[in-house]
Amino acid sequence: MEREATQLEQEVTKMITWIFESYTRVPAVKRAGYDRDVRHPEWTRWLLDAVGRPDESMYNVAVTGSKGKGTHAILLAAVLERLGLRVGLFTSPHLVDFLERIRINGLTVPNEDFVRLARCVKLAARDARLPSDEYFGPVGLVAVMASLWFREQKTDVNVFELGRGALHDDVNQVVHQGALLTPIFPEHLDKLGPTWSDVVREKLGVITAQTKWAVSYTQAPEVEGQIAAHFGDCKVTSRLLGRDFSYELVNGTGGAQTVYAHAEGVKHRAVVGPELALYAGNVAVSLVAAHHVLKSLKRSGDAIEVNLSGLRLPGRMQVISKEPTCLVDGAIHAVNAQFVVKWLKAVQPTGKITAVLSLPDDKDAVGVISTLAPYVHAFVFTTSSNPHLRYTRDYTAVATEQGVQSFVEPDVEIAVHRARDAAHKEDTLLFLGTQSYVGDVLRLFDVPTQSLWGNGFGQGRGLH
Repeated sequence: MEREATQLEQEVTKMITWIFESYTRVPAVKRAGYDRDVRHPEWTRWLLDAVGRPDESMYNVAVTGSKGKGTHAILLAAVLERLGLRVGLFTSPHLVDFLERIRINGLTVPNEDFVRLARCVKLAARDARLPSDEYFGPVGLVAVMASLWFREQKTDVNVFELGRGALHDDVNQVVHQGALLTPIFPEHLDKLGPTWSDVVREKLGVITAQTKWAVSYTQAPEVEGQIAAHFGDCKVTSRLLGRDFSYELVNGTGGAQTVYAHAEGVKHRAVVGPELALYAGNVAVSLVAAHHVLKSLKRSGDAIEVNLSGLRLPGRMQVISKEPTCLVDGAIHAVNAQFVVKWLKAVQPTGKITAVLSLPDDKDAVGVISTLAPYVHAFVFTTSSNPHLRYTRDYTAVATEQGVQSFVEPDVEIAVHRARDAAHKEDTLLFLGTQSYVGDVLRLFDVPTQSLWGNGFGQGRGLH
């Protein structure tokens, strides 16, 4: 059995390597530029057609935006699952295990199914006549695999997280009847820009000819106007947090809290744990989106009531160890860091607080440091295992200006181990930074990622 498992794992690795081969065969210079000029998502559509158009026989929801796509996707899938539906979930990137990208009811696709699906898509891809400067997007290939698996498993609804854009995004080729928009920031200007308006236009590509409704988180005024005009032209039913619906967070007993979403005269509610309570707005958006799904499927038009207290958001404000308390989160700019501050104020740590940060050159390191400085006793600056990220900037001076001592340890594994070994049981360690680093921390703490529910994705088994 051990030999078979090893062979299967090797097959998984081979298939993952194949997924990136089409992309890497094209010279980097041919892949550089705005997405509208260099990306060809129509090849993903070609593949979906070639394998029998699995997406067209299912009910799908696409999630786009700049911040919180993965969180909203997981929350929407979780709400629908708690309502008794069989739910497929596609997210990207993964944190520890590549198979985290494809789930049904929170559980990752089995190795054998992943290999079988990859072989099926690989076989179909051989018939494509790709020009020398075009390629199959890796995420698109996995989205096709996910669509096939969801159809096989007879899911009721599927949630697909898009990449940085939508209009020229591979995953957006999956036919979807619903859309969920998270906050849109002026990000990826070198790929989606050059202006913020261009970024919004790319994101709004999530509204296709098949899309009937869209639910959006609160947007900046510049974005809200553009969204309203676009939705009006497309004649899509739209609901915007702050304009069309609201929410409130009510404290309960034993640490449980309840998020209420007030929309169209209906009050939806979700019981959440302390970590999810920090994402009350996200929960409210997901409740309203789930309501649209139920109405579309003619399941129910009544108020939604669900208990999400067992849900874990991988690498998002997640406590992975106690004594000392270790929190991991993908905080890469000041907005994310404010969530960490909110958590610190809620738990009121008694010992010292150390933030171990991994912030590449393209992240808002100064914003993160400035936001956390009033609350931490020390910063440790490190890197990650991702060789493609650049860490050339020295932030020790920024920490000094904020009156906080700091240290530099480039080796991420050494940095994590030293911080953990130096901490007392009453202390708190904040492991914050880019997603590659979040994955490193989860791996080092041996946090299981196969399930999004209960003990399947709770605290780690210990630093190793």
